[in-house]
Amino acid sequence: MFQPSFDPGIIKSAGDKTEDLQNKYFFKWLIPGVIFLISIYVVTVGLIEGKFVYNPFNEQSLLVLICAWGISTLVTNRYKAPNTLNHYYEIAPYIKAAILMFLFLAFFNFFLRLEPYAGNLMFKTSVAFSGLEVFGFYLYFFGRSKKNGNGKIIAAPSTNGGNGQEDLKTVTPNYDTGEYFSFHDLVKSLKGIHLGHRAKILDLLSEPLEDEKIDKDKVSILSTSSTINIQVLPDRSQDLLINFHDLNDFRRLNYYLLNSYKKLKNGGLFIGSFIPLEKFREHLRTQMPHFLFAIIFPIHFIFHRIFPKLPVTKQIYFIITKGNNRIFSKAEIFGRLSFCGFEMIQDKMIGDRIYFICKKLKTISLEESPSYGPVVKLKRIGYQGEIIPIYKFRTMHPYSEFIQGDIYEKYHLDKSGKLRNDFRITSWGKILRKYFIDELPQLYNWLRGDLKLIGVRALSEHYYSLYPEDLQKLRTSFKPGLIPPYYADLPQSFNEIIASERKYLMLKSNKSFLTDLTYLTKAMVNIVFSGARSN
Repeated sequence: MFQPSFDPGIIKSAGDKTEDLQNKYFFKWLIPGVIFLISIYVVTVGLIEGKFVYNPFNEQSLLVLICAWGISTLVTNRYKAPNTLNHYYEIAPYIKAAILMFLFLAFFNFFLRLEPYAGNLMFKTSVAFSGLEVFGFYLYFFGRSKKNGNGKIIAAPSTNGGNGQEDLKTVTPNYDTGEYFSFHDLVKSLKGIHLGHRAKILDLLSEPLEDEKIDKDKVSILSTSSTINIQVLPDRSQDLLINFHDLNDFRRLNYYLLNSYKKLKNGGLFIGSFIPLEKFREHLRTQMPHFLFAIIFPIHFIFHRIFPKLPVTKQIYFIITKGNNRIFSKAEIFGRLSFCGFEMIQDKMIGDRIYFICKKLKTISLEESPSYGPVVKLKRIGYQGEIIPIYKFRTMHPYSEFIQGDIYEKYHLDKSGKLRNDFRITSWGKILRKYFIDELPQLYNWLRGDLKLIGVRALSEHYYSLYPEDLQKLRTSFKPGLIPPYYADLPQSFNEIIASERKYLMLKSNKSFLTDLTYLTKAMVNIVFSGARSN
């Protein structure tokens, strides 16, 4: 078992108020860049015509040229302040931008059906401009002394976890009256509420009452789908809040959970239930013949699983369903609870429902965009400890990133270094991962300069904390990559993964290009001919 630990000084805090140099364009490079492009264009026209003569083709081709230059600049982060002492990383955006600019010009030339004269003029200008620009910045970057430290980002200590959550201070209650809420009180309170499997539910709920001292006057037991019934309670007034209405009927689920969080004292218990998506599928299957189920289920899947997650269709979904009978996975509900500041204590499948017991033990997450749509933006540790957004097609249930640490604490890692019993991965996610489809959006990260083609994977803060401290520091000395050394060495355990990455990074420290070329060749051979795949 590995004890998570890391030096917070390595990680640059995502909440640091200091402006990030990497996200600011250098106008002293940007404005001269476009002026230089126009100048090269004028000179090219002069060389072709013998003198600069204005005609309609000039205006059209110059506009297309500037558009291609602008798009390639935005995509690759060209002209942004350097944040590295590695000059190869500094010059890479200009090379990528030159290639993209040429491709965009070819695209515009084909679809706009430009005259041959205009196309010839644009391509010649592009080649001349890109060649001179790359050569000029090459001389500039490699002419600087590596000792001057220009643009180096100094990592600030991380003050919170990867989700921006901190532990709450809890105080053990001391009631002079001794009026605690007992199991007998619970039985009496539930008499007016219809419950299936009452005995099993009472057995589950009896456990927290044995371990917790709950004030008898600070308990609320409801069965409601209206958040208003929660809002009427005073803030931070409850030791125990139970709602037996399924979470599936809350249209604004996070709003309900946050209101419940607000009404509980620190350390207060929150108990509820929901029907997981597996039970919806089983119920649908039992209602019809197999051939009809094969026709209906894809429609059911698209409407209940895809429509709510797309901006255009989710309003249609909620107008039709009014927020009732929403389909949630176990991972999504647990992730939402963690996002809202709750820590799972216990859960149990009783009948068709999962009943859960959780505690208000954390602050609410500061994450502004939890994974929900088809493309997710995940926070990962990049070069120099910078927190970078990595784009992927979603292969896990929504909000799954918030329970990664909980799953590790409960199940730890399997022999391959993956989380054991990871129920967060969807059925289609396994297929996307097997054929690397989920990683296609990372090509955008590569164009932006967040990733290299070859390099160790960009890790989440939790998974990063499992690595030895010396390897943590070594990892942040290089940019992460699209294709990791894993596919070259094919390690079979977490310890072997550690050894593989350490070997790769040590070799890269001495012979960067040759090491990447060797590992790329090995990885491609293993992927194409040996069938190496992501598990």
